[in-house]
Amino acid sequence: MSEKESDIFNVYRELEGIPAAPRGVALGVFDGVHRGHRHLIARMKEACAERHLRPCVFTFSYDTGFGFNDKKINHDFLMTDDEKLEVLESLGMRDVFLIPLTPDFCRLSADAFLSDVLMNKLSVKLLAIGEDGRFGAGRRGDARYLREFSRSRDLESLIVPDLYWEGAKVTSSRIREALLEGCVEDAAGMMERPYRLSGVVVSGSHLGSRIGFPTANIEFPSTSSLLRRGVYVTRTIINGKVYPSISNVGVAPSVRATGSEMLIETYLYDYIGDLYGRDIIIEFYAFIRDESVFPSVRDLAACVHADIDAVRIWHLTHETT
Repeated sequence: MSEKESDIFNVYRELEGIPAAPRGVALGVFDGVHRGHRHLIARMKEACAERHLRPCVFTFSYDTGFGFNDKKINHDFLMTDDEKLEVLESLGMRDVFLIPLTPDFCRLSADAFLSDVLMNKLSVKLLAIGEDGRFGAGRRGDARYLREFSRSRDLESLIVPDLYWEGAKVTSSRIREALLEGCVEDAAGMMERPYRLSGVVVSGSHLGSRIGFPTANIEFPSTSSLLRRGVYVTRTIINGKVYPSISNVGVAPSVRATGSEMLIETYLYDYIGDLYGRDIIIEFYAFIRDESVFPSVRDLAACVHADIDAVRIWHLTHETT
C-alpha cells in the first residue's frame, strides 16, 4: 500500500484482494459504537501507533437477515451500517472490514479465522478484543484462546478490560434496555451521541394538519432497536440542517386501527414545506409521556398542544447544546 493510499479510509465488504499492509485490528460487532467500543478502539489505536501498524476494525454486516446462530434480525440494531462507518472513520480507523455474516463465515473455526483470515489475508499483526470477546464457530474463541494462539505466532493479542459507566458495564444490550424504558438520555450517555432513526417521509392520516400541527411520518425501521412508545423531544435533520422537533413513537391508537405498524410522527417547529418522499433523520433527546388513547379528537388536540408548548420550552433552553 502506497503512502498516499495509507491515509484513505477504506471499507472492504469481502476478504479477497486486500492490499498488503501490517495492520492492528479491533474485533467486534460494534453496534452503537458505544463508550466500551471506543475504549477498545482507542487502546488498539495507541498500540498501532507504537508498532507502526495500520489501525483497523473487523466487524459484520447482516444482509442475509440473520445473525449469529441463525438468529433472525428483528429490531436488534442501534445503528445502520452507514452510521457505524461514519463513526469509525471519525475515530481514525483506516480500514474497516464490514463482512457479511454468511453461513460459511459462521462455520469458520477460531483457528481458521485467526490464521487464514486475519493473518494470511489481512496481514494482521495485532488483534484487540474485549475481555469477554468471542470469535469462531460456536463462539469457541475467547481471550484465553487468543493468548495461547498468539504465543507461537506472529500475532500479538491485546485484551482490553470492560468499561463501566454510571456503575455498570457499558454494553449494546444495556443501551437497548434503556431505549425500551424511554431513557434516551442514558442511551446517549453510553453511545456519546443521541439515538437516531431515519427513513423516508410517508403519507399519514393528516390528522396533524387538521388540528394545526402537520407531521412528517416515517415507518419505524424494521431492524432498529425499539423505543418506549410515547412522545419525545427530538431534533430532525434534513439535508444536514437541524430543526427542533417533537415526535410520537407508536401506533397512534386514538386514530389508527389495532395492529397498525409503528410510526414516528414528527412535528418540526421551524419548517415550512412538503416533506413527502424526503429522507429525514430523527435524534431523540428526552422522553415526555407515554402514548395514550384519547376519547375524542378534541382531547387529543388539547394534549398535543400542551406537549408542543412544553417541548418548545425545552428547545429554547437547550439551543446551544
